[in-house]
Amino acid sequence: MAGDTILVVDDESDLVHGLRRTIRMDIDCRVLTAENGFQALDILSKEAVDVVLADVLMPNMDGLTLLERIKSLDPAVTVIIMTAYGTIEKAVEAIKKGAYDLIQKPVDEDRLIHLLRKGLELNRLVRENARLSEAVSRTETAGSMVGRSRPMRAVFEKIHMLAQSDVTVLVRGDTGTGKDLAAQAIHQLSRRGHRKLITVNCPALPESILESELFGYRKGAFTHATDDHLGMFDQANHSSIFLDEIGDLNLPVQTKLLRVLQDKEIRPLGCNRSHLVDTRIIAATNRNLELKIKENRFREDLFYRLKVATLTMPSLDQIREDIPLLVDHFLERVASEQDKARKSVTPGVLNHLVGRQWPGNTRQLENLIRGWYAVVPDDRISTAHLAEDSLPAVCSTELIDLDKPYQELKEQAIGVFTLEYLNRLLGKTGGNVSAAAQLSGMKRQSLQKIIRRYGIDVQQMRS
Repeated sequence: MAGDTILVVDDESDLVHGLRRTIRMDIDCRVLTAENGFQALDILSKEAVDVVLADVLMPNMDGLTLLERIKSLDPAVTVIIMTAYGTIEKAVEAIKKGAYDLIQKPVDEDRLIHLLRKGLELNRLVRENARLSEAVSRTETAGSMVGRSRPMRAVFEKIHMLAQSDVTVLVRGDTGTGKDLAAQAIHQLSRRGHRKLITVNCPALPESILESELFGYRKGAFTHATDDHLGMFDQANHSSIFLDEIGDLNLPVQTKLLRVLQDKEIRPLGCNRSHLVDTRIIAATNRNLELKIKENRFREDLFYRLKVATLTMPSLDQIREDIPLLVDHFLERVASEQDKARKSVTPGVLNHLVGRQWPGNTRQLENLIRGWYAVVPDDRISTAHLAEDSLPAVCSTELIDLDKPYQELKEQAIGVFTLEYLNRLLGKTGGNVSAAAQLSGMKRQSLQKIIRRYGIDVQQMRS
């Protein structure tokens, strides 16, 4: 990707220049070179470098020392170690000290390009994580909603526009997409925002009392009406009322609601006259109201009164690029609410979350993180904490983003499969790598290399 920078470090100048040519032929990036560790550190102090490809054996400063110095300067830099035959032990030590992976000399060009691409991808992911806390505070927001994707920026822009008027708003979207947060944001940013938003969860109120709760009643209106009761529309006078899941209202209440929208008047039960209310209505639904109208279960005239302005909330599948930001936001929120130390997630877990389907959308993601706070004792959530049946992987052809190149989509699918396979395999063997290698038909060393690449903590899987 243009804008990425790779630094090649080796004391063999011919090899360095050959690697530089090879890399630039296959990866659109800037390639810097250094012939020793001191030159490399000097470059790193002046340039933004994403990936360092360094030899283990170099005079004056070996690759392991350089690795440690790089990690102390910038932990986000991805380091790949080159090793000749006979230096495997040092290469393994490098992995333990934070190297991303190793490659043997003479270098296989295809494997090198693959490793560098994955290293750049990891670097972007790690740097994104590091920027998330700052991004939450500076990103475009509306109320407690966060996001930087194009669909969410469009949502924020429309919320700010709707907040400037008193028009009735219908918020639509699947369950868990944050329709309630959007309604709160519209109210809070409006001229009525200093007053309390009155929220009505329509399905939660029994039909027998819904009308009396909405419009109120007078003493003696029915058997148990021992006092006057102020309805929710009166409570929302000079403020806003949020009618959540309005598609579940019964037809008689729909008729009375239509009268409120038309005349701005309500009549409490047991009262022989109506009175005016100054209430802004914001409604929300995940129902197909057009279908309910055809089935005569929702009034068409009420539908058109409600949808003076419509705001549609995107599903989490449509804003996958916001998932890292949302994860960070929820980690911070839950820690604050529960007065606990803030947890973090490994890059492998974040990759897993981005590559999953979310039928319950943002609410499902938040609930998953709340569950982790309840059952994960560690400060860092690793792939070992992912339940085997947590979520189905993204493998449907309907979810393929044709705007992305084939190779990128292929690598993403392989990554999701590999992570799922490793978790199930190691879960079955209780973290026993030797047994897992035997089951998989792989060599133990090969399996260990893949485990390290995906950031899986085998210790967490051992009882």
